[in-house]
Amino acid sequence: MQLLAEQLAGSGIRVFVSDVKGDASGFCVPCAETEVPDEDPQWPPELSERNMLAPFKPHAIRAAYWSVGPRFSTMRFSLQDTGSVLLSRLLSLNPTQESHLALAFSFARKNGRALDDLGQLQDVLDDMIQTGQRGMSPASVSVIQRKLMAMEDSGLARMFGKPSLALSDLTGLNVLNLSDARKDMSASIAPAFVLNKLFNELPEVGDSGRPRFAVFFDEAHYLFKDSNKSLRDLMVTMLKQIRSKGVAVFFITQDATDLPEEILSQLSTKIIFSQKTLTEKGNSRLRALAKSFPDAGEDFAERLKSLPPGTAIASSLDPEGNQTAPKEVKVFAPASTMAVVPDDVLRKSTDPKLIAKYNKFEAKPRSIASKPAAPMFLASKSDALKAPAQAPIKTEEVPSKRAENEAPHKKPSKSIWDGIFGFLLKLLDFMLKALGKISGALIIRPLQKLIRWMFKKPVRIIYVLLLLLVIYVLAVNWPLMSGFLRALRFV
Repeated sequence: MQLLAEQLAGSGIRVFVSDVKGDASGFCVPCAETEVPDEDPQWPPELSERNMLAPFKPHAIRAAYWSVGPRFSTMRFSLQDTGSVLLSRLLSLNPTQESHLALAFSFARKNGRALDDLGQLQDVLDDMIQTGQRGMSPASVSVIQRKLMAMEDSGLARMFGKPSLALSDLTGLNVLNLSDARKDMSASIAPAFVLNKLFNELPEVGDSGRPRFAVFFDEAHYLFKDSNKSLRDLMVTMLKQIRSKGVAVFFITQDATDLPEEILSQLSTKIIFSQKTLTEKGNSRLRALAKSFPDAGEDFAERLKSLPPGTAIASSLDPEGNQTAPKEVKVFAPASTMAVVPDDVLRKSTDPKLIAKYNKFEAKPRSIASKPAAPMFLASKSDALKAPAQAPIKTEEVPSKRAENEAPHKKPSKSIWDGIFGFLLKLLDFMLKALGKISGALIIRPLQKLIRWMFKKPVRIIYVLLLLLVIYVLAVNWPLMSGFLRALRFV
């Protein structure tokens, strides 16, 4: 990655590199003799193997170093440039919460609301709940707001606000050093924000012979780990169309199978170093990777496992757009150092104008840490706009004014009839409750049991209906039946 970045930058192409671990930021320091591979014992000869491939001389490259906080030049994005899909990935939202966040972005856009920092997003979410916007669930909004507050506590909220990154300031070689944010690897998706900004702002240039901009995703598997379909669809869309804007994209990961299949299908050039597998599952994934190369041969998977250091397998596209057969290539050392460089050296390499511009807030974003954990669903807008309370009135003045304005009325005393009527009402209430319990025990519950017993078997309904019919006939013809019974008695 460091070798490709420095050669592209040396060719006049603007380059953006994310350095997650802090070991790929040595562009501003020339490489030392100890960094030369052991197979070149004569260092530095005028015509070494390295110089036969390309002119080589250890040298430094002027680079601008960026960081999430004020460590170097602060890289900051506006939420409007980021979009709801990438922000949902940063917050690890589920599909339901992601749809709520998309509604918030749409609401802010339609109502002309500024959406630069997380505090403004909190305000938009509060207003949508208070005004009863359709489709907004208080439970989902509460989860989103809690995660926004957690991001504030972790320091990642500094990635959003004003002044936001301007593409005109990404000249030459730019390195985003994230070594101080490794506790939360969510910051490693920052190149996706840059890619989204390039996709939205760069004009179309068509099929150009060389790119105008190159973006390197270090530790790219963190971007796609547990990613949902909306993020993968967004990345596929950008990868398909951003070539016409003159942008080249590189994904760097320790295992190519960590990237989704739809992303791998968009990558035309593959450079693979030795793949160490220690499990059967790893061997099967390696065999699947070997089959993706044309004319690789049966022993290609074993070749990937036994490549020496500094040697890689490379494959790209031919002039007809077909994947070429994999070839074994030797990768020489970069001209800049691969050691970890102190912060003061990296800061000196950065343009002071960038540090002065981006490390000084034009307007300090409102801190969301002071807001309650749950959204203020019951508060109204007028409450927030009320003027500050006036000075409190002296305590000794209050009782005197009340004494003047209020007449000393005595509470009327209770008569004996109040007690009698109260007793009668309680007695009536007791009798009604007792009657209800008796009727429930003697009528309602037996009737419920009878109905349940009837509907267990349909034939029982017929028996009950016949019994009721007999009772009805006897009741209607009771005089005739009683005369008949008296005649039987006399006989």
